Amino acid sequence: MPRPHGVVLKAIALAGAGALVLAACGGGGGASGGEYNWGVNAELSGAASAYGKTLQQGIQAYVDEVNAAGGINGHKIKLTALDNGGEQSRAAANTTQLATAGKVNVIFGNVLSSNCSAAQPIAVRNKVPLACVSAAESNPYVFNIGPDNARAATPLFEAAKKVTGKSDPKTAFVYLNTLTDLALAKDVQAKAGGAGIRLATSQEVDLMSTDYSSQTAKVVAAKPDVVLISHTGPGLLSVLKGVRAAGIQAPFVWLDGTANLASLSSSTDEKVYAMTVYSLVQPGAAQEGAKAYIDAVKSKIKDSSTLMGLNDGEAVVGYLSAKAYGEAMKACGHPCSGEQLRGRLEKLQTSIPGIVDAFGYTAADHYPFKNWYLYNVVGPKATLTETLSAGSSS
Repeated sequence: MPRPHGVVLKAIALAGAGALVLAACGGGGGASGGEYNWGVNAELSGAASAYGKTLQQGIQAYVDEVNAAGGINGHKIKLTALDNGGEQSRAAANTTQLATAGKVNVIFGNVLSSNCSAAQPIAVRNKVPLACVSAAESNPYVFNIGPDNARAATPLFEAAKKVTGKSDPKTAFVYLNTLTDLALAKDVQAKAGGAGIRLATSQEVDLMSTDYSSQTAKVVAAKPDVVLISHTGPGLLSVLKGVRAAGIQAPFVWLDGTANLASLSSSTDEKVYAMTVYSLVQPGAAQEGAKAYIDAVKSKIKDSSTLMGLNDGEAVVGYLSAKAYGEAMKACGHPCSGEQLRGRLEKLQTSIPGIVDAFGYTAADHYPFKNWYLYNVVGPKATLTETLSAGSSS
C-alpha cells in the first residue's frame, strides 16, 4: 500500500473539494515565478484509490528528481494534486480549479475513464492537455498514459492461445462496467469467432460490487480452457478462488496487470498471467531508465527493493509519463502554454530503457504504447512469457 512521501510537503485543505496541494520542496509561487505548474486530478480516495495514490507517487517521484537537479531548463515544477474521489462531478470541478486558478500546463490522473470524460469539456475550453490513465473517447486535448483496454481484444486472444497452447481455446471473459471495458467487451464479442476464439461466456461486473458469485458460477459452468479477466487485483483473486474451488484449473489472463500487481503476491497459483504495457522494473535493474526510477521511488514506495513493491499500482506509469512529459516541456520552453504543449506532445517520441522501448504520440493517435507484455505471476515473482502487439481501437 502507498506510504507518505519522503519529502516535506505543504498541505492546504481546499473547502468542498476534498483536495490536497502538494508542493515539492524548492518550489515558489506561480508560473510568473519561473516554475512550471503541473496538476494531478486523481482517485486519491474511494474504490480506485490504490491506483490514484500510486499514480500520484510516481509523478511526485519524477518531480522531486527533476527539481533536485535544478528543474527543466532551470525551471522547477510545482505539483498540485486534487482528489476526485472517483466521482465525475469532482473530476470536472477539479479540472476547472487546476486550469483556471492553478493555471497548470498539464493535468495528470483520471484512473477511471468516466472521470476523464467528465473533465474533457473543461480541458478543451481551457486548452489544457489531460494525461489520463484511462480514456474512453479520442479528443485533441486527451492523451493516454495508461493501457487502453478498448484496444486489447486481439492481444487478449493471442495471450489465450499462448497460455493454452490451442489455436481455438474455449474462453470465458469477465470484465468491469467501465467505459473502456464496455468497449473492449463489444470488440471481444465481435472479433472472437474470426480470431478462432470460442467465446463460451461473457460476464460483466460492476466496479463497486464485492460479490462476484453469479459471474463466477457462469464461468465455472462454461468449463473454459482459459479465463480472460479485466478487473482489479482483489477482484481477480476473488474470481480465481471461486473457479479453483469448483475444480476448474484453466489459466487466467489478467488484463489489468499494470495496476495493483502487488495484490497478487499472496497467490501461489501457477496459472495466472498479467498483461502490462511496460516491462516490469526488476530490483537491481541495470538499464538507465529503470535505475533512475528505482532511485526516485525508493523513499516513497513500501518494499521498493522487491519486484512487487517497485511495480505496485500505477507508480511506474506515473513516473514514466511524467518523465516523458518533462521531455516535451523541455522542447517547448517556458512558460509553455497548454496549446503549445499539446503540439509538442504530438511529436513526442522517447524511450525509457528498462521500462518502455518506445513511448510517443502522433497527431492521429494519442496512445503511447506499442506493446503488451505477458507475465506469468506466481506469488512475488513474475516471468516474461510473451511480447504482444498493442492492438488497435475498434
